[in-house]
Amino acid sequence: MLSYLMLICATVSWGGAFVAAKVVVGELHPLVAATGRFWLAFFCLLPFMLWKERGKAKVALKDWPILIFLGLTGVFLYNVLFFKGLQISAAMDGSLLVACGPVFTVVLSGIILKERINIRQALGFIISLTGVIVIVTKGHPASLVGWDLNPGDIMLTISVLAWSLYSIGGKIAMKSLSPVVSTTYALGIGAIMLTLAALPQLSGDIIHSMSYKSILGLGYLAIIASALGFVLWFVGIQRVGAGRASIFQNIVPLSGAILSIILLGEHLKSFHPLGGFLILGGVYLVNRPVHLIKGHPTVSIQKH
Repeated sequence: MLSYLMLICATVSWGGAFVAAKVVVGELHPLVAATGRFWLAFFCLLPFMLWKERGKAKVALKDWPILIFLGLTGVFLYNVLFFKGLQISAAMDGSLLVACGPVFTVVLSGIILKERINIRQALGFIISLTGVIVIVTKGHPASLVGWDLNPGDIMLTISVLAWSLYSIGGKIAMKSLSPVVSTTYALGIGAIMLTLAALPQLSGDIIHSMSYKSILGLGYLAIIASALGFVLWFVGIQRVGAGRASIFQNIVPLSGAILSIILLGEHLKSFHPLGGFLILGGVYLVNRPVHLIKGHPTVSIQKH
């Protein structure tokens, strides 16, 4: 029971990240917000890595290229697009669009890693992509003809592709490194990249110009959604397995949408449930176990 509670807390914290990020980018430049988030997250996660991994925290020279790739895609590119997109788009849109990440990951894994994609997964991709189109076009697909789209939604969709590349890189990295080590190093590398990109925007009075809401939001993103959320998720996966844990990822868009309505006063529109249903339906088809025992689907439990 405690293991499932950990997974729920982790996914709800990630859903809340969309609300917190929306608040923070109202006062800070996206690059500055992302830089602050990941330096804080790195220094929160570093002690956990040193305690958890002990002698395994040292990285071989051959592993640095993939760690740099993880920092570039999963921290730098994803978060620049994520924060910039939320400057323009609703937090609810972001939480629903990001939910299609597992589907994009499967498709890109087939292209890059040559992993087999079956008909059911291909159908799931098409259904999820339809849901993305519904969200991005606000329920009016005809707007694709004139490219009359919200640039924030486009950036959020591209951020999902960046995260999918990060996930694929993670599969490669974890052949020789643990999830804790690879994630901690990726956070540090990505934070350095973000700092270099944010230098023109950095000034000495940033903290003093922030309201208590944005300070709390940044703290939430770094400590709760990034560091604590990862630890809870990692421990939960160790206890129940990655197969069962993956089901809980569907809580992220649901909690993100609910919190956006409650805390930000965003309005649920007709295209949100439709788009969300299509996206999550596609995710279900992509992740649904193939093997059946006595007519009941089995849950594949794998350690990443």
